Amino acid sequence: MSEEKKEDAQYPVSEQFKVLEGYDIYRSAKLIVALVVVESKFGKDLRMYRWQLRGESWKVDLCRMSVSGWDWPTLSSKAKELIEKHQIRKSGA
Repeated sequence: MSEEKKEDAQYPVSEQFKVLEGYDIYRSAKLIVALVVVESKFGKDLRMYRWQLRGESWKVDLCRMSVSGWDWPTLSSKAKELIEKHQIRKSGA
């Protein structure tokens, strides 16, 4: 698992979102799994993405994969850090 925080990283999100910051869970030449803080006309949100390089373009992939090897305490800590830093409100709040 990557321990790299990406503030200026290129994450291939939809044009309706502005990437504010992200944290790579995993990154290779053909796969990216990341926590990404985005902003849209609806406000800020923390999202988890999985992209796969297909041909020459990145496509959002279905997240049906094993996560048993992930460092959950670190991921929880990073998610909390991003939520607090970007003042993201909880859904329904």
